[in-house]
Amino acid sequence: MTIVEFLNARLAEDESAAHAASPGTGGPERARADVGAKRGIVEGYNETYRECMDTLNNGAQSASEEDGAWSALHAWRRALEHLAAVYAAHPDYDLSWKR
Repeated sequence: MTIVEFLNARLAEDESAAHAASPGTGGPERARADVGAKRGIVEGYNETYRECMDTLNNGAQSASEEDGAWSALHAWRRALEHLAAVYAAHPDYDLSWKR
C-alpha cells in the first residue's frame, strides 16, 4: 500500500465519521472541510509527482530544473508523511513513512 492509498482510505473513513462530529469541534461541516483540505494536499502531491516524472522522462532542460522538480516532490512527500503520522496506530501504517 502506498502512502497515497493509505491516506485516501483514512480520509474516506474520516469523511464517513464526519456526521458525528460534535459542535464543540466545529461540527460535521468543519470535519468535512478538514478532510477536503487534506485531500487537496494528497492531490497536490499526485500532480507534482506526475509533473516531476514528466520533467525527468522528457529530459530536464537543466540541472536546476531537475533539482527543482525533485525538491518540490520532496516537500509534498514530507507533507504526506505528516498527514499519515496522525494514523500511526493504524495496522496499515508503514513505519518507513515516519520521520
